[in-house]
Amino acid sequence: MKNPAPPIPPAPGRAPARPAPPRGDGYGYDVARSDPQAPGRLGEADGTGPARPTRPWVRRLIWSIAFTALALIAVGVWFLAIRPMGLGTSLVAFTAALVPVAIVLSAVWWLDRYTPQPRVTLVFAFAWGAAMSVALALLVGSIAEFAISAIGAEEDSAQFLGAVVQAPVVEESMKSAGLLALLIFGRRFISGPLDGVVYAILIAGGFAFTENILYFGSAFLESQAAGEVDAFWQTFLLRGIMSPFAHASFTSLAGIGIGLAAERRSLLLYAGLGLGGLSLGMCLHALWNGATFFLDVDPENPLRSFLEYYAYVQLPIFLVLAGILLWLRLRERSIIRRQLSSYGRAGWFTPDEVRMLLSMRRRRRAEAWAARSGANARRAMRDLIRASVQLAMDRNSVMRSRSTERTRRAERELLERITSDRRLIGALTRPVARSASSAGAERPVAPAHDPAAVEAFGARA
Repeated sequence: MKNPAPPIPPAPGRAPARPAPPRGDGYGYDVARSDPQAPGRLGEADGTGPARPTRPWVRRLIWSIAFTALALIAVGVWFLAIRPMGLGTSLVAFTAALVPVAIVLSAVWWLDRYTPQPRVTLVFAFAWGAAMSVALALLVGSIAEFAISAIGAEEDSAQFLGAVVQAPVVEESMKSAGLLALLIFGRRFISGPLDGVVYAILIAGGFAFTENILYFGSAFLESQAAGEVDAFWQTFLLRGIMSPFAHASFTSLAGIGIGLAAERRSLLLYAGLGLGGLSLGMCLHALWNGATFFLDVDPENPLRSFLEYYAYVQLPIFLVLAGILLWLRLRERSIIRRQLSSYGRAGWFTPDEVRMLLSMRRRRRAEAWAARSGANARRAMRDLIRASVQLAMDRNSVMRSRSTERTRRAERELLERITSDRRLIGALTRPVARSASSAGAERPVAPAHDPAAVEAFGARA
């Protein structure tokens, strides 16, 4: 006979949770708990022991070294590739490149705001794409071009191999290396496919930003030499307005594969899904670059041929990928609802808190309500929201793989962090006013409840 599951311990500083009735307790909208012990075994003698002391200075040192290296590489890229174009041309190209990168960053902001990632990793991803991946692509690409010329390929064949084979393979590999670097720094940065897509789009956006500077600068110099601006504006239209998500689409496939593998914590899936996504990205990149070799170009109107190809081939691809990203966003909401409801049944969250954490509008209202009591209360509310989201995503990953000492310790630390934030918010948002009674004694006077606060944060803050 199977032993019954151990009792679930109550949250710190809270009365033991009563057994939840089957329905009608506020959590009836949720599915049945998939793990009868979730979130059990917290605080028990399960081999986890006390949490290891963190050493933030080590992380700061690693990030400092990483950003210093990226800064030095960025200076090298500027000195070797951008500076020869001249200061004026560089400024024009830089300004034009801000348009497509702003579009890409806006999309990343929309995707990331529901389960926000640490800012330091987001900046690292963009810097990797703008500096490291460009430098590696230039270096490895030069070696590949030398090898192509060494085999005696004709000029047309060499151009085809460079655009359809060398560029997709080298560029996508160098961009995806940034995802691997994030996994090496810490697997917790990529806990699902949407996280992988966010970092992949940032890396690709950084790469496209630097590449656009080079393309726009070359087109501007060509326009100056010809005494007309057609070449520059056509390049800006094609790369800056019509295809700002081209590189993002290619690299996001590798991000999806690596994110799915990270969610299941499987080394075998890292290789299979990661390489599979990378290969698909290379194929899409080759299709994009190879279009110019197969289009039946009208000499009188070459732009029309490209627009027809764009409408029939590239636009459907972008729409399909956009649909996938939207589905991933909805999937994360479902994960958060399911996992936090399980924790709620164990007494860690109220139904109002779960509803608040599922809605961006209610999160903003909760932060605005906490901000009335000062910056510390707002920071605590923001940290509570982020820790709760991370708790749900980590739990989903554990449920799809296996529980380890490290994951149990991380779960306990997040729950302690949430409890500490809740207590701080409660202390700051419910001040006690003192009034003197006729006998000279003082008694506390509780403030009136704020309906918005009750809705956003529950009645337990």
